[in-house]
Amino acid sequence: MGSSADRSEQGHARSRWGALAGLFVLVLVGVLATVDRGPAESLPAEAPPSVFSAARAAEHVERIAEKPRPVGSAHHAETRRYLLDRLDSWGWTIEVRRGVGADPSSTGTRQLAAVSNIVARMPGTDPSGTVVLAAHYDSVPGSPGAADDGLGLGVLLETARALSTDGYAPRNDVMLLITDAEELGLLGAEAFVREHTEELGTTVLLNHEARGNAGTPSTFRTTSPNGELLRVLSAAPEPVANSAFEAAFEALPNDTDVTRFAEGGLHSYDTAVIGGGAYYHTPLDTPDRLSRSALQQMGQASLAITRQLAVTDLTAVPGSGRELVITTPWGLLRWPAALEEPLAWMALALVGLVTALRHRRGDLTLPRVGMSVGVTVAVMAMAGTVALAVWRTALAIDPGQASVEVGTVYRPEPYRLAMASAGLGLLLVCYLLARRRIGTPALATGGLVTFALCGVVAARTVPGASALLLPPLLPAVLGHLLTALLPRRHDTARTVILVLALVPAALVLGPNALSAFAVGAGMGGVLAVVFLSLFVWLALPLFGLPPSPDSRRVRVRRHALVPALGIVLVAALTATGLVANRSEATPPRQEHVLYALNTATGRAHWASPRKPDTGWSRARLTEQPAVLDDSFPWLDGRKLFHGPAPAMDESAPRLDVIEDRRGEDGRRELLLRLSSPRGATGVGMWIANEQATVRAATVGGRDLSVAPADDEFGFLIDGTPPQGVEVRLVLDQHHDALTVRVADRGHDLGSVPGFTPPEEVLVTPTVAVAGVRTL
Repeated sequence: MGSSADRSEQGHARSRWGALAGLFVLVLVGVLATVDRGPAESLPAEAPPSVFSAARAAEHVERIAEKPRPVGSAHHAETRRYLLDRLDSWGWTIEVRRGVGADPSSTGTRQLAAVSNIVARMPGTDPSGTVVLAAHYDSVPGSPGAADDGLGLGVLLETARALSTDGYAPRNDVMLLITDAEELGLLGAEAFVREHTEELGTTVLLNHEARGNAGTPSTFRTTSPNGELLRVLSAAPEPVANSAFEAAFEALPNDTDVTRFAEGGLHSYDTAVIGGGAYYHTPLDTPDRLSRSALQQMGQASLAITRQLAVTDLTAVPGSGRELVITTPWGLLRWPAALEEPLAWMALALVGLVTALRHRRGDLTLPRVGMSVGVTVAVMAMAGTVALAVWRTALAIDPGQASVEVGTVYRPEPYRLAMASAGLGLLLVCYLLARRRIGTPALATGGLVTFALCGVVAARTVPGASALLLPPLLPAVLGHLLTALLPRRHDTARTVILVLALVPAALVLGPNALSAFAVGAGMGGVLAVVFLSLFVWLALPLFGLPPSPDSRRVRVRRHALVPALGIVLVAALTATGLVANRSEATPPRQEHVLYALNTATGRAHWASPRKPDTGWSRARLTEQPAVLDDSFPWLDGRKLFHGPAPAMDESAPRLDVIEDRRGEDGRRELLLRLSSPRGATGVGMWIANEQATVRAATVGGRDLSVAPADDEFGFLIDGTPPQGVEVRLVLDQHHDALTVRVADRGHDLGSVPGFTPPEEVLVTPTVAVAGVRTL
């Protein structure tokens, strides 16, 4: 018969193997939950007419994304005609609503656009409101926009065709709203909301967007109240939604038309794909690179939601309450937003009970729990920081690897592994060191206290942000509560309970870590590592066994070896990322290059707001950042890297005086026509306050808000016709002559003398001619 020490060691060995088996199960659950979110299988063109087919939708995308279509370009107009022709052929009632959209900001240069929104209608038999499917048809200069927003247009057209089959007659009105000038600041949506929303009644809108060209479409925000919206979304095929990401979206530089729709009172879904972000807003956003699976999944979900909303009493939407939501492998998990703060406080109270029980059993002391809280906060912060340091190190070695728009790379997998390895490796080392000093019970309990406090803070300060924290935390806390009530001898039972309690964390945090990585290697990578660190910190108490009886020398060697191997692994993965994403091994990198001719000085500049990171751009942007407002007045004092460029033989915009009157109060009233002799569709003018104080302004028939206290009044309007745009001003003039700065803006670098497109760089162009006019 063995000694009690032998039996104890055998028990510890069994517990270790049980903990390893439990950890394997949890990792497997997380991986399967992540894989489960894979995009749908693309249906062929021969699919039944009543269903959504990605192959049929892709045919539209190929036609729309043949060339870039910035506002006012030839292909922009061709795309509008194509959309109208397709919708008309399916029997929809169509119209083009023209106007001038304006950025609501009243400071700096006002961005305007002459917009042409497309509206198509299918009348309902007994409407309780209107169901609207929305996308935008302009693209950024230089990009064919197959994903942004050819994806949305393909979804709308194929959905419109499917709804037109078999004499479909919805109860509610169904509308397609294809907006213009979204890329210039949501200007088409602004014009529509300002002029037309009152005619719609209760409206539910589905907006279709892209921040990349692949991945699972996610409904990343809904307007509030959203109870009825989420009920309908839950019934759609393979829905993905997350309230916490809605809060995170506010921190991103991107925006969508839903911002304007919400301001107009339209109840909205905002859905997008975010994978493949390196192709976003680049010349490589082409139809052949657009994921058919993403197109299929977004389209079949939109068609199902539209059909459901078309028979729903939409008057129930405004009073349906607000809910929070996360995605599970079995569908959406929803709960009333009113429970967010009570659940957070309940989690904290349960953690307090766990602490009291463990303290009563003598497993921990309160000072050690306090130390553990500090350790948990520090470790989580350090894990995110070291992950970010990996990416920053890669950028320091090769700055060009980060895409211009979202800061990610063509092949992000090595960096994702490197960032996760760095963050989790640091966490593991810190856990082992702290465990020897604080003890597993205090360390585990302090972690629960930290996360519960974070849940309370999130619930009180950023509504919805706790949606990713409370669902995994509450079951984990309950698991710890049950193990605290069990006698000490039940090691196996405690392991089983903790594993089961951590299953929700694996289901939630694993897939959302991958989603966060898709946002970008910077903020997204840090969020992903924090999600993974949260899961690991909750899971490590499974290994709450006494330290190994190895000698101190063996333990020191082991503890030194693990970090060393971790550093080697992270370095190898980072080096792999650098090699895999070097310029010779990937599609060309993108440069956003500005060109301007200043006719007042005869000088021309290359310029960019981004530090040059390719040989091509470094050869042109040879000067340190400086303000070049005389050449790029719409940038309002932003510093630009720049260098000399060959001068074009072009004239500055014309500013013709149609009327010039002075009132009895001494104010001058001017009616002007601003146009571009070279045919650029963007034109603007600027008046410094030292020249005159502008009291009122109308551009293209749109009244602008003015702030006389500003240093300068200025606007830039895109989409202007060849004859130009009328501008009416009322101003207090401070000198006998009025000096006005003018500029036009186009996107054809072929007009620059000697310019040859580089093979190794994708150039997103802006070409401007600036000058001065005296009135």
